[in-house]
Amino acid sequence: CAYFSIRQYIRIVLHEQRQSYEADFGAEYDEYRNLHTQMRSVAEKFRKLDAQRKLLSPGSREYQVKRDETKDCVSSPSSAL
Repeated sequence: CAYFSIRQYIRIVLHEQRQSYEADFGAEYDEYRNLHTQMRSVAEKFRKLDAQRKLLSPGSREYQVKRDETKDCVSSPSSAL
């Protein structure tokens, strides 16, 4: 997790500055929400695979299949969506 300090940001003193920041935020917020939704989907897929894997014996064929599915998600994250 990155460390952020409030001192990194300049103080907004003009109405035009506020409008500019709001416009920038609004322009990128939809992309952020889309990426956030995708990340949650991938994380959920990993949680499900991990829960399923924990129910299997490490040497079993089923375990290997779940392990391979997890590897596939890592090597091709779009397949996890």
